[in-house]
Amino acid sequence: MTVLPPGRQFALTWGIPHDFGGLTAAMLQRSRMFDRRGGAPVHVLTCDDREDSADIADELARRRALSDGVRLTNLWDWVRDNDLDGRRVREADGFAPLSSSAAEERTAGVLRRRVRTGADGAVLQIDHLRADGTLAASDRRDVPRASGRVRRVVVTCDHTGSPRAAWNGVRELYRAWLDRLTGGERSFLLVDSKAMARFAADYRRPHVVVVHVVHGSHLTDDGTAIRPSRAEVFARLGAFDAVVFCTDRQVRDVRRHAGRLPLLAAVAHPVAIPPGVDVAAPRRGAVVLSRLAGIKRVEDAIDAVRLARREQPTLELDVYGDGPSRARLEARAGGDPSIRFRGFDPAATESLARASVLLMTSRSEAFSMVVAEAMASGCLPIAYDVPYGPRELIDDGGTGWLVPPGDVAALADTLARATALDDVALSRMRRAAIARARLYSAEAILERWARTLTRAARRQGLRRRTWRFREVLRRRLRVR
Repeated sequence: MTVLPPGRQFALTWGIPHDFGGLTAAMLQRSRMFDRRGGAPVHVLTCDDREDSADIADELARRRALSDGVRLTNLWDWVRDNDLDGRRVREADGFAPLSSSAAEERTAGVLRRRVRTGADGAVLQIDHLRADGTLAASDRRDVPRASGRVRRVVVTCDHTGSPRAAWNGVRELYRAWLDRLTGGERSFLLVDSKAMARFAADYRRPHVVVVHVVHGSHLTDDGTAIRPSRAEVFARLGAFDAVVFCTDRQVRDVRRHAGRLPLLAAVAHPVAIPPGVDVAAPRRGAVVLSRLAGIKRVEDAIDAVRLARREQPTLELDVYGDGPSRARLEARAGGDPSIRFRGFDPAATESLARASVLLMTSRSEAFSMVVAEAMASGCLPIAYDVPYGPRELIDDGGTGWLVPPGDVAALADTLARATALDDVALSRMRRAAIARARLYSAEAILERWARTLTRAARRQGLRRRTWRFREVLRRRLRVR
């Protein structure tokens, strides 16, 4: 068994969507791997202030997303049951609990929140309630200042609903919560979401190693600049003890931007090889497994299938997934009976054992887990050659095909040629694809995590000596 460096393991993300995939699925997969294969239980922490905990628990159980040693805690649920020390509540903190006339949100029939919004729909206050109706915390975002501006104050309450402690903004509450959970013990905090990375870049504790895990491309669609949503964090990569990407190519690209200071590492996602994959059995049709959103360009897959059917008239397409673009995509398919929208299905990956090819048309990826899973099942991927992932996984013409991004005609031509290949050639490519996927076994990926976390801990130990000096210097520079 691969041994992870000693210390408690935490994963920090904003929330768990009901129809989770992508980042959340990868984070949970890593956590299960740490627990089952690395012998390190993982505490997954979320901070979503509108999370439906009962619904999420049901979905996680249905999808068997947690192992015995992986547990999930939401900040606001924790605050309902625990006291946390903060500063004294003052009159200027604007503590004003919402009445029953405010908008209410329930979980499993139990009142959990009261919400106040502004004329523009922006949330101005959320009161978090306990099951007995008492107030657990009031998060107000429009507390007036003497200057006329507003500030955010969070007030937590005792078991009677009386104010007990206050924090100047939610990030102060995050820090106090993490301090309590880590309890001064050696801990590793793996930060998966962009939203929480903004906070975690400033979270420095002598006993906590902070690692940011980047799950997507940092580049704009044209590849010329850093995405605005990542600019703040990427300007401060050196604040983390390590930053982990899925591919060596992305590490090299980020290194050119970030310089030599940050510790950057490449650790891919583990890929499970289904037992008994039959590479010789006849397969039919193409499949798409994707969230139906603009960035995924599923319309290109639909158009390519319709073009390819001019040469392969029996070609069919199954689309698994849901999202804001579904109605538009269904309209684009025009009721074509050979293009079927299957909706969100947690068991969608089972279709990869039946389909001949996978179509991947995203604008960007981090690793393209669906491509790796397709190869593991002997389903040959036809993917746009976008950063990052497809080129690292696919040997063009050997384990699948790479197509220029956005070139629907080339996608259709490649699909038609793939469909026309004889059984011998397809079986050979399917075997090669499975062999390629085996390079990403859980054992190999866990070993890379162990090395990366060991390096991060060593770097954090060296950096502790300079923190005090750097913080003093930074404050002085800000004053000037």
